[in-house]
Amino acid sequence: MWPWEHLAVAYVLYSLCTNLWLHRSPSTRETIAVAIGSQLPDLVDKPLAWTFGLTETGYSIGHSIFVAPLICVFVFAVVIRSDTVMPAVGFSLAYASHLVTDVLNPVRYGRPIEPRVVLWPLSSPPTGNHGGLVDHFVVYVLRDTTAIVESGLTFQLGIQLLLGVAVVGLWLSDGAPVLSDGWRVVRNTLQ
Repeated sequence: MWPWEHLAVAYVLYSLCTNLWLHRSPSTRETIAVAIGSQLPDLVDKPLAWTFGLTETGYSIGHSIFVAPLICVFVFAVVIRSDTVMPAVGFSLAYASHLVTDVLNPVRYGRPIEPRVVLWPLSSPPTGNHGGLVDHFVVYVLRDTTAIVESGLTFQLGIQLLLGVAVVGLWLSDGAPVLSDGWRVVRNTLQ
C-alpha cells in the first residue's frame, strides 16, 4: 500500500473512534501520533531491506505482530506521564491498521491474503529485488502509472479517488487537525 493509503485508513478509523465514543474530533497531537503510527512499520522495514540489505524483505521487524505490541507499550509508557494517553491510543490503532491492511492488500489485486507479512521472524513473504529504496519507489510508481495509462480511469481507481475525497472531507469536518493549529501559530506569530 502507498503511505497515503495507510494514513487514510488509520485516520478514518481513529476519527470514527473519537467521534463515536468520545464525541469529539481528533486533536492535533493525536493526529500526528496517528500519522507516525501509520507509517512506522514501513519507515523501519523498507530502509533495512532495500537500502541497507539487513533483512530480506520490506516486511520484517516493524511489521512483526511479535514486535508491534512492544512498540505500542513503549509509546504508552512515554505518554503515560502526560495529561492524556489518547495519542498513544491513536498511534497504536494506526500501527495495527497498517499491519492489517498489509495482510489484506493483496486481495485488491486478486490474490489471497498474505499473513506472512506480519509473522517475522517465524516467516516472511517472498523476496523481490528491485534495488534500493528509490528503485523500489520507481518500480511501484511505474507499475501503477502504467496500469492507469493502459486501462484509463478504471473502476478501482475511481473508487480510490472518491475515497480520497471522502477522507479529506472527514479531516476537514474534524477541523483539519494539525493544519488548523499550525495556521493559528503562524497567525499569532505574525500579529
